[in-house]
Amino acid sequence: MVVTVCLFACSGCSRTTGKNLEANPEFQKVKASLEESQRQRGLLEKDVKKLEGSLTEAESKLADTTKAKNGLQTQVQELTTSRANLEAKVDELGKARVNLDARVNDLTKSRDDLQKTVGSLLDTRGVLEKQVASLSDNRKLLEKQVASLLDNRGVLEKQVAGLTKAKNAALEDARSAQTKVDLLNDRLKAQTQQMMDLQEQMKAIRSVLQQLQQKLE
Repeated sequence: MVVTVCLFACSGCSRTTGKNLEANPEFQKVKASLEESQRQRGLLEKDVKKLEGSLTEAESKLADTTKAKNGLQTQVQELTTSRANLEAKVDELGKARVNLDARVNDLTKSRDDLQKTVGSLLDTRGVLEKQVASLSDNRKLLEKQVASLLDNRGVLEKQVAGLTKAKNAALEDARSAQTKVDLLNDRLKAQTQQMMDLQEQMKAIRSVLQQLQQKLE
């Protein structure tokens, strides 16, 4: 532009001798173009500064985003580890439940056996009661056999005491077995509830993991 102005100035001097250079229309046009170019240059410099500021801000946001992404990845890894630990614990509880079921079955079988023993003793008692009734009906015959029975009285009393003791022991064993079965049933219910709670926690953790994965995507 400066060279052009000089050329026009020289041309104006050679063609219009004695006239003022400022009055030359071509010179005025070039001067106006130069001023417009300088004005646009100033605007461009301002735009460049704005772009530099925007670039700096974008780089800062990118750094923050990268930091947040790394934090989320760390959380995902921690949640994955927690999920694996919970699944292992659920497996252990499942095995423990199977063992408890087997133990309950054994105790139930023992209770059934004890109930059979008690029933057998009760049947024996019924037979004895029938025998006593029969002996009452045959009192006269028994009076003749009293002398012989007196000799065997001590043995019969010991046998009756032994049967009574065995009956009482069987009843006590049955009560103890029932108490143990009830206790095991309570434990089984408690552990079943714990396993259900762990399953609910796993569902919640899986939901959180899915949400985090969706955010990362």
